[in-house]
Order: sequence, then structure tokens, then C-alpha cells
Amino acid sequence: MIGRHADLSIYRELFRSEDFVKVSLGAFLIPLSFILPKIQVVPSIDLSLLDIALLLSIAVNGLPIIVEAGRGILNKEINVDELVSIAIIACMINGNYLEGAVVSAIMIFGALVEEAVSDSARNSIRKLMAITPKTTTIEKDCKEIEIDIKNVRIGDIVIIRAGDTIAVDGTVTEGSTAVDESSITGESIPVQKNFGGQVFAGTLCTNGFIKIKADRVGRDSTIGRIIQLIEGAEQQKTRSGKIVDTYAAWFTPVILFAAVFTYFFTWDVTRAITVLIVGCPCSFLLASPVTTVAAIGRAAKSGIVVKGGKYLENIADSRGFFFDKTGTITNGEPEIVAIISAEGVTNNEVLAMAAALEKGSLHPLGAAIGKKAEELQLDYARAEDIRTEAGQGISGMVEGQHIEIVTSRTLDDNGYTNIDIVVDSRVFGSISLIDRPRAKAEATIKAIRELGIEKIAIISGDQNSPVRTTAESVGIKEYYASQKPAEKLDRIEAYTEGLSVYIGDGINDAPALKAADTGIAMGTRGADVALETADIVLMNDRLEQLPFLIQLSRKMSRTIQINIWLSFSINCIAVIAGATGLLTPIWGAVTHNMGSILVVALAASIGFTKERPLA
Repeated sequence: MIGRHADLSIYRELFRSEDFVKVSLGAFLIPLSFILPKIQVVPSIDLSLLDIALLLSIAVNGLPIIVEAGRGILNKEINVDELVSIAIIACMINGNYLEGAVVSAIMIFGALVEEAVSDSARNSIRKLMAITPKTTTIEKDCKEIEIDIKNVRIGDIVIIRAGDTIAVDGTVTEGSTAVDESSITGESIPVQKNFGGQVFAGTLCTNGFIKIKADRVGRDSTIGRIIQLIEGAEQQKTRSGKIVDTYAAWFTPVILFAAVFTYFFTWDVTRAITVLIVGCPCSFLLASPVTTVAAIGRAAKSGIVVKGGKYLENIADSRGFFFDKTGTITNGEPEIVAIISAEGVTNNEVLAMAAALEKGSLHPLGAAIGKKAEELQLDYARAEDIRTEAGQGISGMVEGQHIEIVTSRTLDDNGYTNIDIVVDSRVFGSISLIDRPRAKAEATIKAIRELGIEKIAIISGDQNSPVRTTAESVGIKEYYASQKPAEKLDRIEAYTEGLSVYIGDGINDAPALKAADTGIAMGTRGADVALETADIVLMNDRLEQLPFLIQLSRKMSRTIQINIWLSFSINCIAVIAGATGLLTPIWGAVTHNMGSILVVALAASIGFTKERPLA
């Protein structure tokens, strides 16, 4: 109960009628006792109606604390409930029923307020949980049937009309619409979806009419997995949180000793009771977890999935940021700018050979080749025995010929990405592509540098010329080209000047993402891989969110430190004030809860952090 709020997964809808009525009833008995006649109900033990009312108040509000303390002892989990329980019991033994009742009411009410404020930090997460509809309409046997979302199966055809919230991840099989994907990406501008387009559960159909083939449902959908990741992230401890847990273990025995010392030094049981009450380190225990949840929830509101507070804490302390190029610094949408064919070979033949291998490829270069071939309506045979080696190229058999797509051996320094199409060891031709930097990439790098990041570099598998051109265009001086996945990993591990952050597309950057202290993936393309591999996912692919993420992480770390020192200072001062008689048990309970509420309120304020536009 009191002091056990570090496990934020237990928070539920607070101030429910039963809770509020129970606390109010117990508190109401206190003023009621003053108007009751002081009739001795049990003369032998000097018990009046006033005393009975106060004892009932203690039973309503104090007994749950005592019971929870007993459970903690049985489970060998000594916590701050034990301190308050001892104080309440001591009040009753000493005949201070009024103080016992008031302290019980204040502590219970304070706990509810703490939970209410703490719960507000989870608003963004709760909103994610609430957006998926409970029912949806599917097409079966040429009829429309409304069914519970739990009964939707992969392959079902789901019907979505304007104003409907999409219930599954799927592929559009009919119709066209604009979809509000802000719940996933944080981006408020609707995205047009046509035949073959991908849609996600929890997004809103703003107009039109579509039919969707369900690809992922329930907890396996993108929104379902995001919720699971964020809920799991709440339970992960930051470095500060682990330190707090270590010191918190000493609080109960130290405060017990302080209370006993106070009693034997002053022979005043009231002072000892006050020390027990104000010594409860509730605010100290709340300092890290509530702040972490508030930061994770705020990130989720902007379409940033954070798998644990420790990764935000790492970013706050990081001094090295390393970027992949294609799909990270650049748009990930290469354009073919030139095709050079060998003698006796046409440009279309070169393109058709490349498209045969790259058909269905997830790599941006392969997608660009396939797109161009479709635009020209080229016919090409189906490739077989396709083999891909990350950072090396792709090869396969097409109508008995061995075809390879490799880094160009002839074109080198034109600023483009150049590839050769090799057929049976003969170069048939070369294709040059350009992938332009994101519109706000340069401003993003400038903002990151202004935030004090000391080392910024590009580590790319692309050729030297396009990597150099891209780096120069966005203001990055250090870059490494032609890096295989293992070499990217080595570059990250070689950085020893501080904590590192690697930002990639989450597909072929897995080793580097894992090697970095924090891996950040661009989530729009290959969202499945990004969610699995990275520690943080930018679901909307907005690179310009990195400065906001740095500022949010630093604000989180700063708030945790402030809360720790604030709660520790309040506890120490209150213990001294209680021991010297400056605080009574009642005012001690007020001080204790005001400190906890202040700490939680400071943590919850992170939810109002604004994402400022880049200059």
C-alpha cells in the first residue's frame, strides 16, 4: 500500500466509488467523534463513544495499512508500511486515538492522491490502450458481420468506413481513404491509403471506404506490440532507480533505530511516533519510477516507442551519435539517375536483369530498381537461388545465367551510389542512384551539436562518394563508407569516450543497434524488425525528433535527481523536527504526504514537455 508504488503496473482507475466512500467514511468519523457525548461505554477500560468512533476510523483507514505491513513481513519484504503501522499501533496503545485516526486518514488519502497524480503520467499509454475498438465488421459469405475484435483471424476481410477506427494491421484490398496515423506515429496529417497499402490497428479512417485483409491482430498488431513494449518498459529500472532501491533497503531499520533513540533520549512516545511517520521514504521510492513512466508516456505521445527508462538515461549521458546513411540521414527513396550499358546491351536489359534479382527486395536500392522497371513495364524472368550478403551485394540465377549486383568497379566519384550488373562474370552495365538527405537532416545535426554532443559520424555500407556527399550536405565531418555490418559493430565498440547512440533503419543495422548503449531505429519501413531490434523506435521516421528526445531524456534524468535530493532532504528535516518535538504525528503525516505529492507532481510535469520545431 503506502510506499509500494514503485511497481506502477498496479495502478488502476483511482478514486473509484468504493475507494472514495471508504476513505471518506473513515475520515468522517473523526469530526463526528467531537459531537458524540463522552459517555463511558465500557467503564472498566475507560472507553467512550468518542473513542469508539476514532477506533472505527482507524479500523477503516489504518487497518489496511497494518494488514499490508503484515503481508510484507510474511513475504520478507520489509517496507515503509511497517513504520506507519508501528506508529498507528503505538498511538492506540498510548491512548492517542485521535492522532491514530487522523494519521491513518491522511496517509491513506495521501496514497490515493499520489496514485492519482502518478496515474496521470500514464495518460498517453492508457490512450493507446483505449483506441482499439472492441468490435469490427468483417465480410463473410458476401455478408457484413459485426464481431468481437478478439474473434478476428488472420486473412479475414475487414470492412472500414469513414469515422471507423481500424482494428487490425492489414493490407488494403479494395477502396481508398486517408488514414489518421497519429496514434502510431504522432503525425497528425492523414496519409492516403490505396490498393496494396499497409494500415495499422488503432488508426482512424477519415474518409472513403476500404476493405482490409487482416495480417496481424490483437497483441500481435503494431499498436498491441507497442503497448506491450511500453508496459514492459515501466518495470525496467534506471541506474538512479537501482541506487534508490539500494539505499531504500536501509531506511526502515535506520528510521526504527531513530525512533527508538528518540524515545529513550526524550521519553516522549509522541516524538517517536512522529519520527516513524515522517521517516517513511515514500517520496524517495517514487522519485525514479514515476518520472520514468512520465517520460516514456510523453515519448509515446509523439510516436516514439521507448523500451525502458535506462535507454533515455543513456541518451542523457551520451556523447557519441552514429548514423546509418540510407533511410536514416537520407529519405530511403533512391532515384535512378543514370544507366550505362555495355556494348551490345540496352539500358532496359540492364534494368531488367537487376529487377529480376531485386524483385520484392526490402532494401531501398532494390525497391528503386523494381519501381523503375514497373514504370517502364519491363518483362523479366524470375530469379532463382537468390543469395544476399549484407554489405556485399546480391546474386542469383536468371534463365541459366549467374547474375550479381555489386558495388561498381568503374564509376566512383560522381556523388551517386553506383552498382554493376554482372552476368556470368561480365559487366553488363551500371546503374547510378541518388538518395537525397531528409529535408530537416542538416537542421537536426546542427541542433544535436548545439546540445553538446561531441562526436557525430555516419557509418554506412554505401560507397565513399555518396557517403561523403551526404555527410557534407548535412554538416557531418566524420564518416565511414563501405562498412559491413560487422565493421559497423566494431566502430561502435571502438568508441570509448562515453556512451554511444546508433541510429539506423532497424533492418541491416541490427549488430550496431545492439552494440550501442542505445539503439534507435526508424520505424516506418520494416516496423517489425525495428520494434524487435532497437531500444527506441521513431515510428514516424522523423529524424528531427532526436533533439527533442535528447532534451526529454535530460529532463527526465534531471527531474529524478531533483526528486531524490528533495525527498531525501524533506525526510531528514522532518525526522529531526519530529525528534525535537517541532512536528506532531498529525503534522508529520501532512508533511510526509505533501513531500510525496510534490515529488510525483514534478515527475508528472514531464508529460507537458513540448516538442519545439527546429530553427
